[in-house]
Order: sequence, then C-alpha cells, then structure tokens
Amino acid sequence: MSIALLLVDLQYDFLERPGLLPSQRDLSSAIATVLEHARTRGIPVLHIRTRIDPAGHDRMPHWKAAGIWACVTGTRGVETPPEFSALGDEAVIYKPFFSGFGNPQLEQTLAESGVEELWIVGLYTHSCVRATAMDAYERGFRVTLIEDCLGSTDTLHAHLTREYMDGRSAVLKQSGELLQLHPEPMVHYCPTRQSLAVAVVPYTSKSAIRQITAGARRAAIAWRRTSLASRRDVMRKFAKRLDAAAEQLLTAMITDLGKPRGAALDELQRAAGHIQQALALENNESIDPSTGVVYEPHGVVAIVTPWNNPVAIAVGKLSAALILGNGVVWKPAFQAHNISQMVLELLQGAGLPEDLVQIVNGGPTEVAWLAQDPDIAAVSVTGPEQAGRTIAPICQSSGKVLQAELGGNNALLVLADADLSRLAPVWARLAFGFAGQRCTAIRRFVVERTIAGKFEDLMLDAIRTLHLMHPELDTCDVGPVISLRHLERIDSAVQSAVARGARLITGGSAWECAEDACYYLPTLLADLEHDDAMVQEELFAPVAVMQLADDFEHGLALVNGVRQGLLAGIASRSASRYQEFVQQCDVGIIIDGDGLQLHPAAPFGGRKASQQGSPEHGIWDREFFSRAKACYRSAGT
Repeated sequence: MSIALLLVDLQYDFLERPGLLPSQRDLSSAIATVLEHARTRGIPVLHIRTRIDPAGHDRMPHWKAAGIWACVTGTRGVETPPEFSALGDEAVIYKPFFSGFGNPQLEQTLAESGVEELWIVGLYTHSCVRATAMDAYERGFRVTLIEDCLGSTDTLHAHLTREYMDGRSAVLKQSGELLQLHPEPMVHYCPTRQSLAVAVVPYTSKSAIRQITAGARRAAIAWRRTSLASRRDVMRKFAKRLDAAAEQLLTAMITDLGKPRGAALDELQRAAGHIQQALALENNESIDPSTGVVYEPHGVVAIVTPWNNPVAIAVGKLSAALILGNGVVWKPAFQAHNISQMVLELLQGAGLPEDLVQIVNGGPTEVAWLAQDPDIAAVSVTGPEQAGRTIAPICQSSGKVLQAELGGNNALLVLADADLSRLAPVWARLAFGFAGQRCTAIRRFVVERTIAGKFEDLMLDAIRTLHLMHPELDTCDVGPVISLRHLERIDSAVQSAVARGARLITGGSAWECAEDACYYLPTLLADLEHDDAMVQEELFAPVAVMQLADDFEHGLALVNGVRQGLLAGIASRSASRYQEFVQQCDVGIIIDGDGLQLHPAAPFGGRKASQQGSPEHGIWDREFFSRAKACYRSAGT
C-alpha cells in the first residue's frame, strides 16, 4: 500500500502560540524522526500550509471577527522552521481554511502518486489536522494520526478529537509503534558534573503499564481488607526506615538533583511530617453512626511526582493513599529515578504487599496511558501547568478523579512601610534558593514605586551575599539548575527578555567559574510590560522580575494579574493591609513576607491555572484518596 506523509501547518505563527502541547521542542523532535524515516524510505512528503493574502480577504470568518492575522504572505509567521523545509521534490500545498483538501492540488497530487494511506502530523489536532483527516477519510484514504507528532492549544478538544476519530475515521499510533522504533532510554546527568550520567531510565511500554495496573488492582483488593491498624503499622515502620536512610537520601538529592544540603534536610523533615499526618487519617469502612457515612478507597490511584521534591511530595501522596486503603502506580520524574527507587525499597521493606505500589517510567505519553487505564480510578499530579492541561481532559472524559498541583508564578507585594533592610536577605532566598526550582519560589517582586530605588539597592546587596557553591556544603543557598537543557532554556528566556527591553539589574548568564556544571547566576530583571512572557510564565529558575505599583490597589491587581494562583505574599507593617490582601488575593497560599515554612497539615494548593481538584495534605487527603458514601437505614431495621 502506497503511503504519504502530510505535514500540516508547521509554521511559526502556529508553533509559537502560547499553550501549545506538546511543547514546540518535544513536538519538533518527534516529527523530525518521522520525517527522516519517510525520506529515507522514499515515502512521499507533502507540506500543507496556511497562507493568507496581505489584504486579508481570504481570512476565515472567525479570524476576521476576532481580528486575527496569522500566516500572512511575506511575514515570518507564514514560514516554517528550517528542519521542516520542503526538499526539491516535495509538494507544498497552500490553503486558507482548515482542511488541506480545500486546495484541489492535494487530492490530485495524491492520486498521481497512487497513495492509499496518509500519515498525518502537525497542528492543530482539534482543527486543521481533524478537518484534513476527516476529508481524507471521506475520500477513501486510510488515515493514521501519529499521536506524539500532533500539537494543540486546546487540550480538551484535542483529546475529544483523538478519542472520537480513533477506530472510526483514523487510527492513532505513537511514532515509535508506527516506525517500530525502540525509544532511547532517558538519561540524566549530575547537575554539578555533566560528564557523569547518574540515571539511565528506560520507558515503560503500554503493555507493561497494563500489566502493572492490573497487578496493583489485585493487590489493592487484599490491602483494602487489611485493618486500618495494620496499615498504620506498615507506615510507622516505613517512617523509621526513612529516618534511618536519611543520609543516603541526602546524598542522592545532592548528587542527582543538585539540591543544597539545607533544602534537602528540610524536605526529609517534611516527608516525616506527611507520614504523621497520614497516620491520623480515618478511613473506617463501617458506617459512622453519627453521620451514616462510609469512606471507601478508590482501588488504584496513579500518582505523578516531580524531581525537585522527590521524597516529600512522593511520601505525602503514598502515605495518604496507602493508609486509606488504595494501591498505587507511581510515575516519578526520571531525574529522580534513583531516589524514587530508594523510597520504594524502603516502603516494601516495611512490609508492604507485593505489587501494591509499582513504578512506571516515562513522560507525558506514559502519564496519559496511565490516566486512560481502566484499573486507575484517580490521578494525583504535581508538576508544571502543561501536565495538568494534558491529563485533565482524559480524566474528565473517563470520569476519573483528578488532583493536580501545577506550580505558580508567585508574587511578593512590597509596600512602602515594609522593613526592607531586615527582609531583603529573606526575599533573596525566597526567590533564588535551590536555584528557584521550587513551585513556591517568589518570581515577581511587585514594589511600591516610591521605594523602588531603595528596594533595588538592598536586593542587589542581598543577592550578592547568596552562596552559589557546591550543594553538598551546608552554607550553599543556590546550587545548580537541574540540567544543561534547562540552563540553555533559562538563558534563552533571559536574553530574549533583554532584547525586548528588559533592564538587567544583576545576573543574566551562566556562572563562568562552574565548568562541567549547570549554574546560572541569580538574575533580577526590571522594566518589563505586565503582559511580557517573563512576567506571565513560570520559568522555574533563579530569575525574578521587579514590577512597579502605584499603590496597594494597583499592586494587588498586578499580583492577581497572571494565569497562575499558587502563592503570594505581602510585606507591610500594617495588619489591616495584610487582612485586606488575604481577602482579595486570588491564590491558595498567603505569606507575610517574613519567610515560608510549610506545615504538613495545611492545605497545599492554588487557584486558577495552578490547581485542579482538591488541595494536597492534611485532612484534604482523605477527600481525594477516598470516596464518601451516604448510608440510610430506617430505625428498628
């Protein structure tokens, strides 16, 4: 059967739209692999592109109504990145609307080549890809959508599109499956010694995930019958084993993640606190006579944990899920592979039944497979915003419970009456500690205009006192960033901001003294517009911006004026201003500018794009990891 590869709308105006998932980098990498395969094997490649006349008469009606101009002839936006340029014998077919078949040249070219099957990659799944695929199906072509090579800015409609089309008008396959490729293992290098590979992690296949979740379901049935007292005994033993292994875990966090020793110690203390809070959770499956309510476990839950807090976050989720009677399938970040294996071994050594907790390795694709698995009843994710946007439609369409803590773009409002001299060193650590790789890090300083100069001078002094050194040292404040790739991403974002007019107060480059390591200097930027990407997006880096506010009300509007809403703080001597800030700030966590010490029993969660579902920790864990059932019985029966 003759096959052709269609590349749909791989143009700058579409690739660079905010919210694209997968990211442009990941998408481009996957498409490049398929494109190379097609060219090597002589599969015809056709480039489908949108092109609009500068006069705009051929724009789609909804573009005209919304004032959208994209892919206009003569602009950069209509062009495609060099890696997707058409070779001499490859057809380029232009369209003004959704479907590539809107241009008769596409069908004619396919007919001349005797093509019967189409592989489709590109943008966007929910619109041009869908329209092209549906028109191809109507014309009698077999259609394969290469799932990891499709991007969208509308994750819900993209998911519904894939779910509806698969098995009807198209077949969905991963590129590795289609090309019969075995993905290279994920490799993580030591942040302080890039020549040292500390973890080589193979991907877990879809069939293996199916076996793992089925095994966890069987184990969870027996675990649910175990008494609450017995479950607590296992977790108490786990707590003791975790404490005994503290130095090993510290060493692994320092070596594998570049986490400063002090921050790693704090994480271990929080992990112990989460276990104690989980031990206090009640999950009596007999009817509570006072309320007529039964709390039951879900069965098997999937948990997805990040690399930056690989012990505390994982232990918090695991301990609550297990105490409440669930089995767990755990997808940790591959950078924390060694640490996650250590935690699992400590848990199993405490007497946990075989198969009750199992690890799956991979990335967004494997997380999606987990969420789609019929044996998974609930999903708890801590990660970047795009992780939640990817997984939410899957859970929504399948009726699964989702808890997602998705980071923040946190601001500290500094008013004129704040104790600047005393608190500037505290704020420097809130922003740049652990190289800003904490979801609670301060990324925006919203400063009352009348004290901007003084704030800038004091912050510059405070930043200069931060200890940028090897993370194994007790006095290390900052440490390296997680990888060379992340370092390059940070520097690119900073240089782009400066090119747009940002003023660099300090930093703005990698640390020249750190050869073979991933250190980036603590960086403070100013003079950015509020809608600038550096203000609006979470960079997860030792980079902060200074925004100027006319007064409290203006400052509050700037604090609230981002998509995220995890944490915010106010620095003021006024108790009434603090109360007003608490009432009006649209975040889940408020601090007073004097620092942050998380309590394991307090709810951890945000608002807006920073949170989906219930918060983490404390009594809120029971609301997520178990289900309430109301039971009514007539008197005397």
